[in-house]
Amino acid sequence: MTATPSAAPRHPSAFAPLAIRAFLAIWVANMMSNVGGWMQTTGAAWEMTGLTKDPIYVAALSAASTLPMFLFCFFAGILADRFDRRRYIIGCQFWMMAVAATLAVLAFTGNLTAWNLLALSFCMGLGNAMNAPAWHAVVPEIVSGPLLRPAIALNSAGFNLARTVGPVIGQVLLGLVGVFLLFAINTFTYIGVILAMRAWRRSDEAKASQRREGFVEAARTGIAFVRASRELRAVFARGTCFFVPGIALGTLLPVIGRFELKLDEFHFGLLYASFGVGAVSGALALITVNRLLGPDRANIWAMGIHAVATAIGALVMQPVVFGICITFSGACWMMVNANNSTAVQMILPNFMRARGMAVHQMVFFGAMVTGSLLWGKIANLTNVHVSLIASAIALVPLTVLAASIRLPGSSAPRP
Repeated sequence: MTATPSAAPRHPSAFAPLAIRAFLAIWVANMMSNVGGWMQTTGAAWEMTGLTKDPIYVAALSAASTLPMFLFCFFAGILADRFDRRRYIIGCQFWMMAVAATLAVLAFTGNLTAWNLLALSFCMGLGNAMNAPAWHAVVPEIVSGPLLRPAIALNSAGFNLARTVGPVIGQVLLGLVGVFLLFAINTFTYIGVILAMRAWRRSDEAKASQRREGFVEAARTGIAFVRASRELRAVFARGTCFFVPGIALGTLLPVIGRFELKLDEFHFGLLYASFGVGAVSGALALITVNRLLGPDRANIWAMGIHAVATAIGALVMQPVVFGICITFSGACWMMVNANNSTAVQMILPNFMRARGMAVHQMVFFGAMVTGSLLWGKIANLTNVHVSLIASAIALVPLTVLAASIRLPGSSAPRP
């Protein structure tokens, strides 16, 4: 079922896409899966701080889950543009289910180590990398026109609502049972996504719009399209300006929570959830803020506020103040990411959508891997305070640079 631009109001509400049954079913299933994913992520981060106190290992855990996006996302985009995206996504869900089950078995048997935790986090990241381009490409097949921007914002809101709930539930269960249960629960959450994707039926128009190119030809066409698009390069440049310095706060959060703020499992989960609260709030405010400022200026304001929040968090290392800073950070992060993703979706034609979104994800996660390792290394050589302040200072000239690059936008995605 697909909404048409003419059927949607010009300024739809933030929840309008949920009226589309297929989007609602997939959105709910994905949010539940993300709850399990965030339970696993926070549990793994806490477990890693128990296995080693070295900040570089915690940064490496973050990098291990995001590096596959940089390495394999374009390859995944080619596959998602060549084959049936619905079946492709289902296959990726089975892969991630198997990885989560392996983590659960290792944790239950007491064989979980820092190195196999890193390796399996990489494997989980590989599943996300293979899944992401197809996932982003199917959203405009389900919703379109004025509903696309709120649909993308709702996807971000669902992800971050899960980020709010998942860490709290996960850390409570971690303290009561152990990390095994978090991995086991995450294993079963993929079933909902698989069932929702099986129930959805792609339109004949969407199927026909995909071009059955050979692998090499598809790669060559995708690279040529991205290289020729000044609009895409503008989005990528602005994103890099934010995500490299902006990731410092999230990367160092496990070290800060356990060793600087000296939180227990439950309060560490609350700290993680603060980012999600901010992101959900940012998603709900996105339409209003964009209408008042425009996506271009909204992103620049978000980058500036994120820099201030990072600096305050570094200087006032106190749980409540740091939680407030993380909340503002979540709102800013969601706003920049949602507006950038929408801009890319509106530039890309359907036959190129998975490959184009793959390159967007490569830039996004490549910037995060770079930032994670950079700020983790600086924290390792100095301390987390210096690393956070350095990232906040770096964000200032990069925000000025981003302001000089116009964020592309159009009224509707290309057919």
